[in-house]
Amino acid sequence: MKKNSKKLISVALTLSIVGGYGSTLSLAAADSNPDVSKVTVTFNGNSTNSKGFTWYTSLDSKNSDLQVVKKTGAKKPDFKKALKFSGTQNISTNSQKEYVHKAEATGLKADTEYYYRVGDASLNNWSEVGTFTTAPKNGAFTFIDLTDTQAKTEDEAILSSETISKALDTVPNAEFMVHNGDLVDDGAKEEQWDWLLGHSQESLLNTTFAPSAGNHEDESYAFIDHFNLDVPENSATETGAYYSYDYSNAHFAVLNSNEDSEKYANFSEDQIEWLKEDVKAAKANGAKWVIVNIHKGPYTTSNHATDDDIMDPNGVRNQVAPLMAELDIDFVLQGHDHIYARTKPITSNGTASETEKITETKKGQTVEYTVNPDGAIYLIPATAGPKVYYKNQDPVLGEAFYNLFEVADENHSAIYGPDPSNNTRPVRGQIQNFVGITMDKDKLTAVTYEIDQNKNNAEPYIIDQFGIIKK
Repeated sequence: MKKNSKKLISVALTLSIVGGYGSTLSLAAADSNPDVSKVTVTFNGNSTNSKGFTWYTSLDSKNSDLQVVKKTGAKKPDFKKALKFSGTQNISTNSQKEYVHKAEATGLKADTEYYYRVGDASLNNWSEVGTFTTAPKNGAFTFIDLTDTQAKTEDEAILSSETISKALDTVPNAEFMVHNGDLVDDGAKEEQWDWLLGHSQESLLNTTFAPSAGNHEDESYAFIDHFNLDVPENSATETGAYYSYDYSNAHFAVLNSNEDSEKYANFSEDQIEWLKEDVKAAKANGAKWVIVNIHKGPYTTSNHATDDDIMDPNGVRNQVAPLMAELDIDFVLQGHDHIYARTKPITSNGTASETEKITETKKGQTVEYTVNPDGAIYLIPATAGPKVYYKNQDPVLGEAFYNLFEVADENHSAIYGPDPSNNTRPVRGQIQNFVGITMDKDKLTAVTYEIDQNKNNAEPYIIDQFGIIKK
């Protein structure tokens, strides 16, 4: 058990008489000597020299102080020598007894590891010490992708936090973690953020987090309250946020599929115009790769593949997917559909392009690479949490649709039978997934891991490996 989990359990036991884990955390936050909680580190500004930070405290902690010190050979950081930054605080939209604090660290050195802590210097009230690494100006890097950690109970949130922890242990060189949305089950219930971010705190203290907003955090500023993101000026943030960042030779565009317009289901016209200009600017600035993170993706293989907002004339598959090919997007990371699948390269007319493939074997592991794909490749990494869906058998999809996929298996959880409370879905909580992705010059390599709670001591094992080469 991690030390942070012990701390949370201690708080819960002390105050459980008042009713429920979420309530205990809220009361703990209102204590006269509050702990700093729900700390996240995000991309904000130039990724080579800046970071964004968010944390929560009680209303007693009015200052927003961030201290950063370069990591050296010393066992403990000396914060007397730290760079010091001040931020802002606002009362949480969904937790009126808590402040949301946000601050940015700037002027840092590229490709450098730092210690940090956040809190209130006047009260000497600090978070535990965390670490982060600034982006390199060029060169290879690795990140983790996962999605849908949403949990209905605290026990399920612990399961999701274990996936996050195991992912970081399995891919120890990952410099950041991408999340494809639906972090919690109900974003307006702050106790659910307490669960997920609380039990994941040790993990999240030591990585940079790059989330997209899911439909389960689509109101009351639930998403943007928890993350310090560099959003476009005057863009709406009540339902989520869209933003972008560069990392080495790659550009990442993170979309908010909780907006809506007559022309685009799930997206405002402003957001789509922003995407076009953002990608155009990134390519002009020399980005070799462009990756999109979207919650409600157009090419998935489960329940949501036949939703109206995906299939209608103004749906994502008919309006936004062609744009991905037209903008020369390389790779689209999706959430929402709780199953593992990946496509062939899909062109602007919705067909799979002919591909050249090469196979490489290294340390006994074989990876098949698609060479210079004409079109975007879509990946949905199943779920890092408890909720799973069966493969969609609706005949409206048909053979032509599934021929667009390289992998379109039945959900691996199906072998354990239907969920007792909903027989239209496999049983919850049995299998989780995440992906380690390495970018190295003209090569992208992805390794997909699975965790089965019933075998291999619930340790991750590889289920898929693939890649893209751009010559």
